[in-house]
Order: sequence, then C-alpha cells, then structure tokens
Amino acid sequence: MFGFCGETEEAFNDTLSLLTLVQYNVCYLFAYSMRQKTHAYHKLQDSVQQKVKLQRLNKAVTLFRELAQQVNERQIGTLQLVLVEGDSKRSSAELAGRNDGNTKVIFPKIKLPSTTSDDKISETEIFPGDYVVVEIKSASSQILKGTPIQHTTLQDFYRFKTAIS
Repeated sequence: MFGFCGETEEAFNDTLSLLTLVQYNVCYLFAYSMRQKTHAYHKLQDSVQQKVKLQRLNKAVTLFRELAQQVNERQIGTLQLVLVEGDSKRSSAELAGRNDGNTKVIFPKIKLPSTTSDDKISETEIFPGDYVVVEIKSASSQILKGTPIQHTTLQDFYRFKTAIS
C-alpha cells in the first residue's frame, strides 16, 4: 500500500528497498484510499496527495515487474513440478498450471509419458489436477513457459528429478 497517512519519502524508499531485498514473485500493490468504517478514516488524516500516491505506486509496480522478471528468468532451464489448472486463457492448445512458488506456467497440451502402477510407460492426456514435469524455456514478470516432459505424482517427481541429476 502506498501513500498511507503520513507516509514519508524515506518510508517509501524503505519499502522499495524491501522489494529489492526480498524479490517477491507475487505482489499486490495499490495506492491507499480512505475507507469508511476503518480506524484510519476516523482517527488519521489522509496527508499524502493523490498525485504522490499514484507516482509512488507506479514506481513500485515498475520495480516489482523488473525484479519479478529477474526472479522468473532464473527458472529458465529448470524442471518444475506443475499442478495443472486447465486450458490457458489465450489458447486451448496450451495448458496452464502453477509451480510450487505459485507462478503460472504455460505449456503445450500434448499427451505425455506416464508410469503406470505396474511400472509400464504409457502416453496419457493431461487434465486439471494432474501433476506435470515442465522444463522452463522462457519467462516474463508474470509467467513461465515451458515444455512438458512427463505426467507425474508428487512422490515420483522427486525420484525423477534425482534420477536425471
């Protein structure tokens, strides 16, 4: 939240320093606005001009996106365990899911190798709720894109990852 009652330039810069230090991959940023039924509305004075609030918000959003891009780019080349949520919003030829860092991962919708209960390998369609091993090929500040390697389970993922290391 930017522009809370009494926020100084120093406090704002401390917040930017925290964003830089922690390097969040998800962040909810917004300008403060007075709301009735809150303690601040009744007890504090909204002393930061709206123009300043929006400038600070824009600066923080820009910094966050730059840092999130860097965080996500470090994932390129890694194998990620992805919980499939369903079709990608942009294409029914792609699936979308989330990795264990809650970053959205997009990958082609194809049949994948899967190990059956009797240790045979077969091709299987992927559905929401399935786990997939995805090799990350590219990144933006908001999503990772990759190539699906195989259908898996939580337990099998760590065995698979260890076997190829």
